Amino acid sequence: MIDMKVFISDDQEQQRLWLNDIITAQLEALHFNYELVSVWQPTDVLAAVKDGGGPNLYFLDIVLQREINGIQLASKIRDYDPDGFIVYVTVRDDMIPDTLSAMTTPTGFISKTNMFDKAKFVPEVQRVLQVVKKRLGMLQQSAEPTLTIRSGALLLTLKLKDIIYCEKEHGLRTTRIVTTTQSYVVHKNLNTIKEQLTAMYFFNEFQSYALNLDHVITVDFNKGVISMDNHDHLTFSRGTIKKLRAYYQTQG
Repeated sequence: MIDMKVFISDDQEQQRLWLNDIITAQLEALHFNYELVSVWQPTDVLAAVKDGGGPNLYFLDIVLQREINGIQLASKIRDYDPDGFIVYVTVRDDMIPDTLSAMTTPTGFISKTNMFDKAKFVPEVQRVLQVVKKRLGMLQQSAEPTLTIRSGALLLTLKLKDIIYCEKEHGLRTTRIVTTTQSYVVHKNLNTIKEQLTAMYFFNEFQSYALNLDHVITVDFNKGVISMDNHDHLTFSRGTIKKLRAYYQTQG
């Protein structure tokens, strides 16, 4: 399994190919488990990022002479990959403040001044990649399982442990997700959401619900009522709630 995808977006072909060679050589030297994505045009990069995954690594030319520049591309990347590593590769040091005011939270900057001087350029790439490797390791250590959903313009990333239950909205292709802090209505089928609720504490056998068993307080099998720790009481038919009784029996 790869740790991350790597994107190199530069509209100057000679420079892009040189960056590909230098960056991939250093990624190999530092033992990154990565996939170099061949696309570099902003629309193609964003299409690939929308497919999910991350955090990924992005090397962006600030002065990208396309429909949007590198800073604008980084802002759009942040909508889909909030934890990704953005590295600006540029000759325009005067534009660095613009990357900060755009709130793209770059991991680093690499100057193109000595781009074709390996002795000077490679150490700059190494320095940035060492920072990325350290932060990636910390992210992976602290990573908790999450549910990530895009619903219209909304991108939700919720820790599984904070989800109390998910409920299918009857007659609509929407689902209500109830968490420890608030609830969300998303335009997603419950079965699609259940595919991400694979942690051991979710019970997904009810047609209209996914329950986080860590948040169940009591179950009344005779009345068909499950009480959750946020004071919600969920009602089921006796035939339906038997599925939960059978699950508990298999758990010993």
